[in-house]
Amino acid sequence: MTRLLSYAALCLVTATTAEACPWASGTFEFREHGIYGNFAVNGDCTELVWDRLSNAPETTALERSKHGWAGKLAKADVELLDNGENLRVTGTGGAMRQVRAKPAD
Repeated sequence: MTRLLSYAALCLVTATTAEACPWASGTFEFREHGIYGNFAVNGDCTELVWDRLSNAPETTALERSKHGWAGKLAKADVELLDNGENLRVTGTGGAMRQVRAKPAD
């Protein structure tokens, strides 16, 4: 019985890590609700490089979250949603905005 449970847990972990990330290997931009920025995601969705025109680029690790992939920046938390189009940006004061990103030209 223990082997069966261990095998089931292993299958669940494998399925979770094997989920495709629609943001992988992409460069995106957004400008909505008074917030804007550019960001790039590496091939396995473990790292995001955030760039705003007024600041130097900032790199953060991404981890799988309930709704996508999340990371922490110096002044905000960011979550790239599973749909591959929207992201949530939560400022240090707690205000959250959901915006639509598009592939950068």
